[in-house]
Amino acid sequence: MFLPDLHLQPDSSVLTNFKNYTLRINELHPDFILTGGDMIYTAKSVDDKKAKVLFDLMDKELKLFKMPVYLTMGNHENVGITKESGIDKSNPMWGKQMYEKRYTSRYYSFSFEGWKFFILDGIKILEKEKNYTQGVDSLQTNWIRDELLVTDKGMPIVISIHTPLINPNAMSNSKSQALSENSEAVLNLFKEHNLRVVLQGHNHIYMNLLINGIHYISGGSTAFGTDRINDGFILINIKNNTEKIKFLTSSK
Repeated sequence: MFLPDLHLQPDSSVLTNFKNYTLRINELHPDFILTGGDMIYTAKSVDDKKAKVLFDLMDKELKLFKMPVYLTMGNHENVGITKESGIDKSNPMWGKQMYEKRYTSRYYSFSFEGWKFFILDGIKILEKEKNYTQGVDSLQTNWIRDELLVTDKGMPIVISIHTPLINPNAMSNSKSQALSENSEAVLNLFKEHNLRVVLQGHNHIYMNLLINGIHYISGGSTAFGTDRINDGFILINIKNNTEKIKFLTSSK
């Protein structure tokens, strides 16, 4: 199950909406849930104390699921990176530090039933500008290379990243760039391996492209207020080493 852009916050409408989704997903009994980033809204424009409240809320709400939950980091999990937050790099919880101290590395891998999952951090903090941009940094690309050296070339691979490697906005807007140089560089790392699925979030748009045997999936969003056509989540069934992908909208 892929769940990007939850946007959890202390709002009764948001939490009621999320509870309805947890009930439905628990009925489906997936083996595990993989979030697509932006689980909370938002740590980037607040200080560490207010960010802690949001992460505590996230921890409480994710416990409603009856199966393991693996996290992908989004822009809203970066603490205090905008001017409005009132904090800077001198704060020990600034940026990605609170997330990594509370949960896991911002990038990691795990294996499940013969498939390998690469969870990437697609956010680069612009410290001077008090902002962020998308991209995978050199530390991660070096780690990916090393990780692929110990990965069988025939092993099916899934990438999860918050900011899209292929931009769904480019499908309907000629001014949007579909593929950045950084995206191309990341995807090229997997060229000699069996990359099968790329899961992405951020744009709150559902997209499923099949290119050269690889599914590029933007998962829509379950955030309260998402427009109906993109309000939903991704269910992936794997049987006989073949993936079947289904977008489940908010209505049953």
